[in-house]
Amino acid sequence: MHRLVAIVFIASILAAAPPIFALEGLDFTSPREKSMGGRHVALADDFSVLLTNPAGLADVPRRFSVAELGVQAIGPVFDIANLFQAGLPSTSAITDFLAANNYKLYAGLDISGPLALGYTGGGLGFGLFNKTRMVVDVASVSSINIAASEVILLSGGYALHFDLGKGNRLSAGISAKGFVSGELNPQMGIVEALGLSSNPMSLLGDPFTITTGIGIDTGLRWTWQDQLGAGLAFRDAYTPAIANQYKSASDFVASSAVSKVGYLTLPSSLDLGFMWSPKLGRLGQFMDSLVVALDYRDILGLFDPLPRNWILNLGLGLETRILDIVTLRAGISDALPTAGASLDLSVFKLSFSAFGTELGLDPGDRPCYNLLVDFDFKY
Repeated sequence: MHRLVAIVFIASILAAAPPIFALEGLDFTSPREKSMGGRHVALADDFSVLLTNPAGLADVPRRFSVAELGVQAIGPVFDIANLFQAGLPSTSAITDFLAANNYKLYAGLDISGPLALGYTGGGLGFGLFNKTRMVVDVASVSSINIAASEVILLSGGYALHFDLGKGNRLSAGISAKGFVSGELNPQMGIVEALGLSSNPMSLLGDPFTITTGIGIDTGLRWTWQDQLGAGLAFRDAYTPAIANQYKSASDFVASSAVSKVGYLTLPSSLDLGFMWSPKLGRLGQFMDSLVVALDYRDILGLFDPLPRNWILNLGLGLETRILDIVTLRAGISDALPTAGASLDLSVFKLSFSAFGTELGLDPGDRPCYNLLVDFDFKY
C-alpha cells in the first residue's frame, strides 16, 4: 500500500506538466486575493478567510466548498507558448530562447486543487486542500534550479464575536493546520537541464524530501456597521515541521531508510489590514457592491537581517460587483499591478487573474508576471 501511494504521489508531480518545477510553501492565496493585491485580513465574506484571518470565521457566510481547479502560468507565458507552438522544441531552439533572455528565466506552472473540500459558517471552518507547483529558475548557464512540490493542507478553526454596541463588532479566532509536502529540488547546469527533455524520469535519482508539520494561526477583526473594518492576523504563530530526506525519489518509493532528518519552524507573519465598503447611494443603480482594502503584510519581516523593501509589503485592492454575477477586481501587490474578473454561474464560479510578483528585495529587481484561470465549486 505504501508503494502504491508513493507511486501515485510522485506521478502526480511529474505528469501534471513538463519538467519545469518549483516549491513555494503553503501559499494557498485565492484567485480573488491574487486579483486585488494579495490577501486582505480585514475581509470576511468568502471561504478564503479560513486561510487568511481565522477571526473572520465569526462573520463569513455559511459556505460549502466541494472542489476547485486553478491553473496558474508563471513567467513569460506567451514567449514560452510560441516556443512550444509546433510541439516539443529542439535543444537548439531552447538554447537560443535562453540566450535571448541572457540565460535568466523564471517560469513554471502552479495547479491548485482539485482537492478543496470544506465548510464555513457559525464561527466554524475547516478545509482540506492540495497544490502542485513546478518552476524552473535559471540564474546563469551553470546555475539552474528545478523543483517540483506537492502539498496537502488540512486546516480548521473557530471564532467568537463580541457586540460592542453602536454598530461596533469585535471578533477573535484561532485555527490549527497540518500539512505534508513532497519536494524534488535538483540543481544543475544547462547541459543536464536540456537532457531532461528526453529523460524526465532521471529526476527520480535526485534527493527527495517529505516535510510534515502542524501550526497555529490567530487573528482579530473589528467592524463598524459592515462599512469599515480592520484586521490583524498572526499567521504561523508557531509552526514546527520535520523534514525527512531520501537519497532519491526511488528510495522513497522503495521504503528505504531516511538519509537525513531536519527540524525547522516556519517563519511567522504579522499582517495588518483595513477595509471600506461604502453605501452606494445612486451608484447602486450600476453596481451591487464596492470594497476597498489596504494591507501591510509581514510586519515582522522588517526585522530580518536582509529585509525586503518595505513598499513591497503593501497591498491595495478594489472590487466591485455588477449585474449580480460579474465581479471586477484590481490592485497593487509587490509594487506591481494586479487585475481580474469572475463570473458566478451558480453551479460554479469562473475566475481570471493577472498579477505580478517581485522575486527580488527591491521594486523592479526581478519582476515576474502570472496568469491564472480558476474554476471553483462553492455553495
